[in-house]
This record gives sequence, structure tokens and C-alpha cells, in this order.
Amino acid sequence: MKKPFFGFMFIALFSASLFCNPADLYQKGAEYQANEDWYGAIEMYQSALKENPSYNLVYQGLAECFYALDEYDQALSFVESARKYKKDDPDLQNLHGFILVGLGKIDAAKTLFNGVLKKYPNNPEARFGLAEIEVSQGKLYLASEMYKQNLQRQGENRKDLLSLALVSYEAGNVKQAEDYINRALKYHGDNPQVHYFAAYLHSLDGKLEEAEGRIYSALKLKEDYDEAYALLASVLYAQKRYEEVIKISDMRISKKRDRADAWYLKTLSLRQLARYGEAINAAKVGLSLDADDEIMRCLLEELAIENLNFEDSFRMELSKYHAQKALGFFRRNMTEQALYEYRRTLKIYPYDVESREAYAGILLRLGYPERYLEQMLFIQSIVKSNTKVNDAVEAYEKHLLSSIQSKWRIDPLYLDKAHISIGLFYTMESSNVLHPEAERITQILTSDIFSYNPRIKITSYSDKPVTYREASKKSRTANEDYFGIIRLKENRRDIQIILELYVSRTGSPAKTFTVYRSGNDRFSNGIRRLSSMLNEAMPIVGKLINRYQNEAVIDIGKHDSDFKDLKIAVIRKDRLVIEKEGLGMVFDPSDLLGYFEPSKSEENLSEGILKRNGYYDRMNAGDSIILVSENAKEKAAEDYTNSYQKNSLLLLLLRRIR
Repeated sequence: MKKPFFGFMFIALFSASLFCNPADLYQKGAEYQANEDWYGAIEMYQSALKENPSYNLVYQGLAECFYALDEYDQALSFVESARKYKKDDPDLQNLHGFILVGLGKIDAAKTLFNGVLKKYPNNPEARFGLAEIEVSQGKLYLASEMYKQNLQRQGENRKDLLSLALVSYEAGNVKQAEDYINRALKYHGDNPQVHYFAAYLHSLDGKLEEAEGRIYSALKLKEDYDEAYALLASVLYAQKRYEEVIKISDMRISKKRDRADAWYLKTLSLRQLARYGEAINAAKVGLSLDADDEIMRCLLEELAIENLNFEDSFRMELSKYHAQKALGFFRRNMTEQALYEYRRTLKIYPYDVESREAYAGILLRLGYPERYLEQMLFIQSIVKSNTKVNDAVEAYEKHLLSSIQSKWRIDPLYLDKAHISIGLFYTMESSNVLHPEAERITQILTSDIFSYNPRIKITSYSDKPVTYREASKKSRTANEDYFGIIRLKENRRDIQIILELYVSRTGSPAKTFTVYRSGNDRFSNGIRRLSSMLNEAMPIVGKLINRYQNEAVIDIGKHDSDFKDLKIAVIRKDRLVIEKEGLGMVFDPSDLLGYFEPSKSEENLSEGILKRNGYYDRMNAGDSIILVSENAKEKAAEDYTNSYQKNSLLLLLLRRIR
């Protein structure tokens, strides 16, 4: 009995001694790294370091793995340790340079790459590094020239060909991108990543069948190619092949349960198949795996709003997340963010009296007693009132007896301030593997934000993605002033939201708004900023509601403008016309009837004195009002922290080329 036991102990101890050999641990880590199992490689490398803290190759491997995971701070620490042992090694210098580019330390990175090229003029990686710097600064032409210089030395270089294909497509040269990717396929048809990027570019170009074929070619060469499966699922979803998407998502989940993007796409497909209960359950699991996934959360919330009763306990549970965030923002005096979160809370669960009171309190502090009263009256209407609410209603109803609307006998229920109309559409990017159809969610949330802005009427077309032609036809038929198409690009760190605005009657471009955001809450921050940019860019238009002698009231209040450095022009009724191109309103000078000088302004209304233009007073109720600035400044169309943020998606694609 003792011999088998001692034999087992000998084998176990011998295996452990082998496993603890730092060279073997390094070799195992290198195998994981070659298969892009970064976490497995890191675990092996860390174990090797415990056995041999001076193992130079391990430091280099760790730096490469953390760089691949976009963890640049950690990568920097390890590459600096590796360079202590081999300071002048060109591979380490290049790696150090790439990490510095990721950290935004461009000058230091450029010094390293140029130093390598000075000593080794034909070093391709250093030129890749300099090209990446040009991309990070938005200089795509110069980046292309760098890649071409490498290609002159190595005419079949795979990394160069793939990089040139991606950069050319981003620069708008689709034909050239196609040429480069075809050359890559010709020389490197046995490489799965070449087929993957060919599929990616086909999907960007809307060639879904070709994309699908290339993905299958990649999977034949590499059966466990998860990125290819993710792209395949996205391409199939764009083709409305929902059952197949669910099968692929389930397969990916079975191999690794915490793939939140697979749960997301499964949820979308179940929703399209009207299997709403299953969709909600799938979204719950996905959100439990990644609680910071804002788009997944919004999808789950929209499913609940669409399919569950107002009083449903799950809707109440979902709303608590936003209520807690709103309270946190309020305590930090971040009013805009608090308003957004309270509104989201009440959209999900309208019966949250505590949140509604808090929201109403913010409105009152901002100087909007009418809106405060609306919220208090709603609480009374759902029979959840209390003495505090009843007293507030009584006090503010009395207070508003002396308001402009009472003086001029204006019923707020019949006050239509929406003199500009926008049809809001979305288009779907089939290459978005993280959150397909995130554009639809963006469109819904943007429309929700504008539902609190009475100045602009937004019609939400969220039923399906559209082409420019379809959106133009719908908006023109609906007699809208403008139509907007929302696009979205994202990676795991950054998001880019684009709104292309067009004039409905002509189909001409009005303006394109682009927002870039990184870090926590980037999706909600991006949507708020996009909505704000659109609101600020729109002309402020109103109507002369009534007049008595030279006194008058208009439907533009302090919620719409502070009137600072602005003239308030009165234009003959129905003579204000949307410009045929760009943003703005035009009118014939002969239709300028006079000006309005405000003396008192409340939330939605202002009263003041009319000043005629010319000898005769021709101003009447129903005439148009427009705010005119003599020193108008061009409103921002882009919002980003730095040029790196604008090209972060392209940079991450370039860094994935192995």
C-alpha cells in the first residue's frame, strides 16, 4: 500500500518542480501570448518572476500583454524594468515608444522611434510607431506615407498592407483600401487576421455577404477565433438572421460565460423575435456581468418600458440605479447630470414620489415654478400626495396668479412653442461588434432629452434603421424642417456619436455634430452633450402671442434664452423660411415689422414693448419672432478632448494587427 502512495508523491513533487522552473513558466506564458490569451500569459509570467525576479524576457512579455490589453500604465512599468537589462535593444525601444503613444506622451515616443531609425534605418517597427503618432494627431496622409515607405522596402509586408487598408478607408479612399486588402489576401491568404480585416472592411461598406464569406475563411484557419465569431454575429444580425445569431451567441457564452457582448446580441435577437421575457432575462445576466455597460443597461430599461406595466416591481428596481446617481450628482452640485438621471428615473418608474419631489426641487431652484407645480400636481394625480405636496400646490397656484400667463389669460395647455421640427432617425453600423443597434438606443435617449425642450419638436423614428434616402422622403412627407441621422462608433474605451442634420425640403446638409467621450459614463455624457450642441445651434424662434397697444407677450421665455446681446425681431406671419442649406432662418427685409424689447421674462413667456420698423405699426398676434445676434459666433460642431480621441477606434484596430 505504501509503494503506490510514495510513487504518487514523487510524481506530484516532480511535476511541481517542473512547473516552478522559471524558463518553463516563461515558455508556457509565451504560448498563451501567441494565442492571444493575455490573462493566461500574464499569470505564467508573474509566476516566473516570483522564481526569478531578474528574468528580462518575462518583463518584456508582461509589457507586451498589458499593451495588448490597453493597460498602458502597467505596460510602461514593465517595459522600463525590461530596459534596465537591455537598454539599447531596438525591440524594447519600439515597444516603449508604442506604450508612450498610448499614454499620449507623443514627444517622448517620437524621440525613441527616431533614435531607433538613426541606428537601424530599415527598422519597420519604428516606422510603424511614427505612423501611429501621425494617426493619433489626425494626419492620415502622413501616416500613409510612413506605411508606404515600409512597403517599398518589404513589398509584401502584412502589417503594412493591413494598416494601409484601414487608414485608406478611414480617409475616405474606399477603392484604395480595397486594393490593399486584396494584396494582403494575395500574399497572406493563410493568415486568419487578414480575412478578418477583409470582412471588417466589407461590413463597413455594407457588403454583408462578402463579409460573411471572409469570416468563414478566417474561422477555417483558426477555429477558436472569438473576434471573428463576434463580427459574424453582428453581420448576421444586420441580415435579420436572428436564430443564427442566438446560436453563435450561445456558443460564445458556453466557452466563456462573461462575454457581455454575446449576451447583448442575444438580447437584441430575442427582442426581434418578440421573445420579450427571454430577452429581459438575457439582458439581466449581461448586466450582472458588466454593471458599467451603459448601453446594455439602456437596452434592458427600454425592454422594461416597452413590455412591463408602470407599476411593475422590476421597473421600480431598475429605476433605483438612476435615482442613486441623481442624488450623488445633486450633492456635488452637478445640476445638469442630476436632472438627466432624475428624468431617466421617472421615465422608467413614474411613481417614484421621492425622486419626483427631488426633481421638482431642482426645477424650483433653477427658477421654474410652473414646472415645479406640474410635478406636484402629478403626485396629487396618482393619489400619493401628502401635506407638504398639498401646501406646495396651493402656494404656487396662488403665486402664479400674478404671472404673465395669468395676466394675458394664456392657457399653458394650449401653448405650442415648438416652431422647429426635426425627424430623428438612425442607421446601423454592421461592424459594431460591441453593441449592434446602439444607434437606436442613442436615438431614443436623445428624443427623450428633447421631450423636455418645448422649443423643438422631435419626431422619433426608432422602428428600424434607415438610409439617407428613406429618412429624407419620410421627413419631407411629414413636412418637418430638418431630419437627423444618428451614427455611432465605439471601442472598449471610447465612444463617438455623430448626428448628421439635413434640411428636409431640399435634402441638403445642415450641420454634422460629433461628440467623443472616454471613461466612465461616456455614453450618457455623450448623449447629453450631443443634445446640448444641437439645441445651442438651432435658431431661437417664437410667436407673438398677443398685444395690447404697444405692450405684447411672446412665447420665448428665460428657459429658452437670456436675451443677452440679442435683438428680438418681429417678422410677418409665415414669412420666416428655413435656409435651403446650413442651419438658420431667412426672411425678406420688407417682412421685418419691428422689434420686441422684453421687460419681464418667465419660464415660457416674456412680456415687453413693441418698437415698429418704419412709419406704420403692422405687428399682430401670430407674427413670427426670431432672436438675431449682430456678432453671432459659429457654434461648436465637434466636442473632443484631443485629436487622439478622434482617431482612437482606428488606432486600436491598427494595434490589433499581429
